[in-house]
Amino acid sequence: AAVVAALAPICVDRFRQHADMGTNLTELKKVSSWQQGAFVEKGGWATMPGSAAPNTAVARACAEMLTT
Repeated sequence: AAVVAALAPICVDRFRQHADMGTNLTELKKVSSWQQGAFVEKGGWATMPGSAAPNTAVARACAEMLTT
């Protein structure tokens, strides 16, 4: 839980710095809540530097932070 709490804000920051942030946020909000984490994973925002794969728990927390 502590790792997710530490990494989710990084994911949010990476999402917000993307060139298409407005479009991506609109699309994220269109996706059903149970698929929003997968949307964040596919965008690559939940893949932390040095990691080859996205962190599912971070992606879910990131999506929740972005949509609330």
